[in-house]
Amino acid sequence: MANFHVLMSNSLTEDRSGPSFAKQQQQQQEVEQALQAPAQVGLNNNNGYCLPDANSSVNSLSAVHSKATPMKIGWKFGCLGAGNGQLNAPNGFCLGIDEDIIVADSKNHRIAVYAKMGALKFQFGDAGKRNGQLFYPRKVAVFQHNGNFVVCDRGNGRSRMQIFSKCGTYMFKISIRFMDIVTGLDVSTKGHIVAVDSVSPTVFVISEEGMLLHWFDCSVFVREPSDIAIRDNVFYLSDMKAHGVAVFKDSGEFLYRIGNEMVSCYPTGIDISSAGDLLIGDTHGYRFHVTCYGSDGVFKSVFEFPQLNIQRCCPQIIPSPVFVVSMGKNEGEVCDWTERDVWRCVATEN
Repeated sequence: MANFHVLMSNSLTEDRSGPSFAKQQQQQQEVEQALQAPAQVGLNNNNGYCLPDANSSVNSLSAVHSKATPMKIGWKFGCLGAGNGQLNAPNGFCLGIDEDIIVADSKNHRIAVYAKMGALKFQFGDAGKRNGQLFYPRKVAVFQHNGNFVVCDRGNGRSRMQIFSKCGTYMFKISIRFMDIVTGLDVSTKGHIVAVDSVSPTVFVISEEGMLLHWFDCSVFVREPSDIAIRDNVFYLSDMKAHGVAVFKDSGEFLYRIGNEMVSCYPTGIDISSAGDLLIGDTHGYRFHVTCYGSDGVFKSVFEFPQLNIQRCCPQIIPSPVFVVSMGKNEGEVCDWTERDVWRCVATEN
């Protein structure tokens, strides 16, 4: 564990110090080589990458997880079904005003809004492809300044984006014909919608009114984006196939990478705590893991829930400090995972 701390610190401090153009070009070549063979990429003290053999990678990952701090279930709510408060394949979720938990209840074609402790407040959505209806909603985000919702579902194509009021009333549709599959959705502190396309890894920044402000291609640095977290003017993209997180300025400038296959294998979710720690969720080996990095990018700790086989997760934060995560194929239950009463999660089914 100490070795990971040192390696991360050396690599990220160098990237953050403002490298020259030549250094940036060298870094880009290194990342391109890494993305061509992600299973062989690790970290070292010199340029951030090394080539461990397969056995050492597996053994190193096992060694990290063997030292993980265990989590346990504190409470849960929700069950499989179509009734009020029930869930059927909840896919994406986010935190709203007053720490509400907003869930994209995919197979029920609706958005469900729960209070922090799990009481259903309300739900909205009618099944269909017309404007104002929902068809397998996958992602949801909230404008913190007014409580309005932005929802991505299938619609008539592969992805559709709609805006709903804080009460769930349909407002308008945003045309996103340029996007295939939205795997990351968030709202920045500027009130801009930030959406990530996983088919052609690209980040799109859209105004609250639905105007495309700018976009950038991140395919050189990201193989398969699975989620996004935003802090200030920095975007953090979890990369499923490259086993880490790629960090960008909101302008699209690549900054550095966090993680590798030895500590963050196949990450599916990411978020940032109120203390600035980066939390990366994965379910490698059918176990839910949370890898924690400090605001400086230095590896800090790993948490694991060992009692349940799961397939998918996506962390979100409730301050206090409390930790929320969505998970896969668990009968639509919403759980509170606790370790000393500070870890909370949402369990979902794909």
